[in-house]
Amino acid sequence: MGKFVDTVPQFRYRSPFWQNFISGLTTAFTAGIYVALNLLGAGGGQPNSAQVSTRLNACLNSIWVLSSALGSVVLHTIGPGITACLGVGGYIIYVGGLWYLSETGKAAFPYFSAVCIGISAGLVFVTNGYIMLSYPEEKEKGLYVTTGFGLLAGGEMIGGIIPLLISRNNDSSGGVPNAVYIAFIVIMGLTAIAALFILPPNKIKRDDGSGVAAVKYRGLLVELKSNLMDLCDKRLLIMIPCFLPAEAYLVYLGSVNAFHNNLRTRCLLSFMSVVLQIPFSIILQKIFDHNGYKRRTRAKLGLAYVSIPLTAAWIWEMVRVRNYDRHSPPTPMDWTDDGFAAIFVLFMINWIASTLWQYVVMYFLGTLTNDPIKSSHYTGGFRACLAAGESVLFGLDSLKIPYIKEAGIIFAFYLAGICIYMYMAFFVVEETKYFQEENVVVPIHILGETGNVDAVDGIEIKESTTPEKMDVGVDTKTV
Repeated sequence: MGKFVDTVPQFRYRSPFWQNFISGLTTAFTAGIYVALNLLGAGGGQPNSAQVSTRLNACLNSIWVLSSALGSVVLHTIGPGITACLGVGGYIIYVGGLWYLSETGKAAFPYFSAVCIGISAGLVFVTNGYIMLSYPEEKEKGLYVTTGFGLLAGGEMIGGIIPLLISRNNDSSGGVPNAVYIAFIVIMGLTAIAALFILPPNKIKRDDGSGVAAVKYRGLLVELKSNLMDLCDKRLLIMIPCFLPAEAYLVYLGSVNAFHNNLRTRCLLSFMSVVLQIPFSIILQKIFDHNGYKRRTRAKLGLAYVSIPLTAAWIWEMVRVRNYDRHSPPTPMDWTDDGFAAIFVLFMINWIASTLWQYVVMYFLGTLTNDPIKSSHYTGGFRACLAAGESVLFGLDSLKIPYIKEAGIIFAFYLAGICIYMYMAFFVVEETKYFQEENVVVPIHILGETGNVDAVDGIEIKESTTPEKMDVGVDTKTV
């Protein structure tokens, strides 16, 4: 049996793992807090708050589609550190907009803040995604994805524990306290500073001395053309149904949570869901990085681990909400009420499985390429489709369609995604992408003393004078 990749690399600021860690912090304390705010119903407190807040989310996600699709162009033009820092700034403005909406009910500044975060979200996630996919070795893809999303969950935990502590004795259904907004803005300000420490791939070195990639700035027009070409990759296009529901669950669970539960119960559910998400994500990482299995086997096992509870949870969810009337809200449920245990279990399963779906998406994307430029383009395409799906769901939710229809739409896309990934796991995933692409630096230990790759059948290295980036070719045999 093979061994799991379960060791955290020794701290080195310029190592790919710790650069991925810093990048993960930028999503943790931006998107993580954004998730917490949505689950809590932030921006509430005024008669029109719920409707305006939903429209704000639809607006920001519409802009997020474009910023994600083109974010890699910005990334390769001004560098990952500045790109991520600018991205964090938009989140700060958005939190301020929700706070302003909560206090005044006026929507002009909140709509402006929605535009800002729509642009910023693409910048933050494209930066994070390209590091997550292209910096690790192939045997570490699961580790980097789990670390990135684990930090995001940590941000969600902090975003959940702060209002939980503040509101623990508040059984009302009111809005989010001002202290929560202040704490979040301070945290995001510190995160913007941390983002400046993210380095470009040319300055990153692995523990064996090899680099990560040889990426050179090619000009804005070339970057734009390259981005558009990669977005038309057939392998990426068939994954669009997998991308669309990837964050739709946030819209749905946030809406149902606010509809059905009081404030402190919403706080508890949002906090516990991300706490429990972390150990389950570690198990998924063990599956994805188990070097005793072939890559296709790992892909199949990881997909099964997520898709089985995901399917069960959404079927249960449709059964639960079949009689909910959105125009006649119930008395808000408290965590001391009868029936809360079942609500708690379902929310946990639904949240964990739906969140892990994004881990699956990123892992399958990581099997397509090791090239940082392509990785950033693929990540941008994924985030653009994710944002489009989330935007549509926010729009539908603002129309107050029955919850069973909303859940049914999300479930249908998940089913389509499961089928697509089954096909990819059987027929598309390759054992390795080394030696098949430009800009990719091969780790020295992979090359071996003889110049042949022992761990990957069917690959033969040609003569070269540079151990870090060999002039390589791929044998005609399938790898």
